[in-house]
Amino acid sequence: MPIITLRGSPKERGRQHGLKLRGMILEAVTTLRRSMDDARWNLAQARAAVCLDQLSNVAMNIVGELDGIAEATELSTQSVLLLSAFEYFGEGQSGCTSVGLVQPGGAVVAQNWDAPAGAERHLAVFIHEGAQSLVTIASAGTLGWVGMNGHGLALVNNDLILDTSQDGLPSLVIRRMMLEQNSVDGAVAILRAHPHMSGRCFLLGDAHGGLRAVEVGPSAGLTDRAFRSVVHTNHPLFPKPAMWENVEEVARHYPSSRSRLRAARRFSLRDINDVEALLRDRSGAPDAICKSPSAREQTGTAFSVIFDCGRREARVAIGRPDQTDYRVIRMLHPADV
Repeated sequence: MPIITLRGSPKERGRQHGLKLRGMILEAVTTLRRSMDDARWNLAQARAAVCLDQLSNVAMNIVGELDGIAEATELSTQSVLLLSAFEYFGEGQSGCTSVGLVQPGGAVVAQNWDAPAGAERHLAVFIHEGAQSLVTIASAGTLGWVGMNGHGLALVNNDLILDTSQDGLPSLVIRRMMLEQNSVDGAVAILRAHPHMSGRCFLLGDAHGGLRAVEVGPSAGLTDRAFRSVVHTNHPLFPKPAMWENVEEVARHYPSSRSRLRAARRFSLRDINDVEALLRDRSGAPDAICKSPSAREQTGTAFSVIFDCGRREARVAIGRPDQTDYRVIRMLHPADV
């Protein structure tokens, strides 16, 4: 997984992203285009155009970044946005395990991100430097799955199978909008301000020691709660979103979700070392927190990440963290830029 530093304005950072990963981005758009007929592709393009129009009023930095990627790859901005709009296509879900902890120096939020075999080949770590200080882990051409900014606000995310909606901004767009905030409260305000297309749980932490689990869905709306420590897998923990859970689909897509949650709850979380130990846990393997593919759930841990919000450090392990070391990426505070 390459580590790529991007500098300058949003459009300049997008151009650098596009130039560095041009082949991967073109391949991703080609694969997406071949997966549907003309009518469905044209509908997706129209939806992307509407989305970009909405973003031009609320998130010009994101539009600028997408424009930069488009310019470098000679694609339309709509086509680039579609790489970050998986909800438009009913993409299949993949399970993950997340954990959060409040330490004296700030919150820690972390995740094992599980995906089909080979998904790690399409990922990169992006370090954004300039007016916006940010680190994200993203598939080529996209806005990012998880991240932390220079203020020490970090987020990780788990899919939930609730109801779906055609209205709202794509989840990856909302995540980047949250990462323009400087605290958990600001990020939650972004989530409250926009309708959601499908079910998600976010663990949000900041350098001030804020830690919150937020579950969202089209009909359930938003439910959140502050924690000192929390673990989460792929089913709702709060009653209101749980009312909208598609239990049969969860059993099909995430059969290990509850066993992973039980394994995570066995850990006593006192410091970041306990978080690392949890993410390396192989109890119940192959369908473990540190996951490898199995007959019933054909996904494995593509990367593991630990965001130390107070220290503004990201620890990233490629693949299963029981098989590799974490690499530390340190960020600049905005006051130091």
